[in-house]
Amino acid sequence: MRLYYMTTLETAVKYILPERRMRLSRFERLNDPFELMFASTADKDDRPIFKKLRDHWSNSLGIICMGKHWSSPVMWGHYAGNHTGVCLGFEVPDGLAKQMVYEPARLQGLLDPTKPLRGLDTAILERVITTKYSQWAYEEEWRVWSKLEDPDSVNGEYYINFGDIMSLREIIVGVRCKNSVGSFKKLVGEVDHPVTIMKARTAFDSFTMVRQQRVKPIVVKPRRR
Repeated sequence: MRLYYMTTLETAVKYILPERRMRLSRFERLNDPFELMFASTADKDDRPIFKKLRDHWSNSLGIICMGKHWSSPVMWGHYAGNHTGVCLGFEVPDGLAKQMVYEPARLQGLLDPTKPLRGLDTAILERVITTKYSQWAYEEEWRVWSKLEDPDSVNGEYYINFGDIMSLREIIVGVRCKNSVGSFKKLVGEVDHPVTIMKARTAFDSFTMVRQQRVKPIVVKPRRR
């Protein structure tokens, strides 16, 4: 499955590409204050349970927020420095990423007081963790989850290295990015799979971002052995 991650130019050229790794986001740092809180807790007896679940996930899981395409000008504006950044395309194993579900209201009646653990099971856990408010639907988000293990010894952050579960395959340079397509070639370094570097532009007949045909893509290929 091909998934795309948008970021600023500085983050891409100073950290992600040279270090060949992706930082895992923590739930409490994301821009939605309702992360892990989509279940209704109108019933006071449900609140301690969902609080414990939220605390557990916040301390044990990290995520990378991605999308199925890079054509949205809104996403470029929000997450790629107002189109001055880049979008990184990764090949991700099928089943690893979870698609977010968008709902107009918080989920009702998830717990049943007549059952052990109030009926809490894996289906409920996954439903809560993959549900967001419908006003976020424009993001069409997919998430890669990973356990928070082995923090970086310098900054205490958690990372996924390229090639561990994700393989870099594309770099799309934003329409307003000051760096050329060619400038990214050295940053890519040695690769196990071809990596295509291309330039984005605004489409002529729709509100989408497309490839700039006038700028020839660069393909970084694995060295012959």
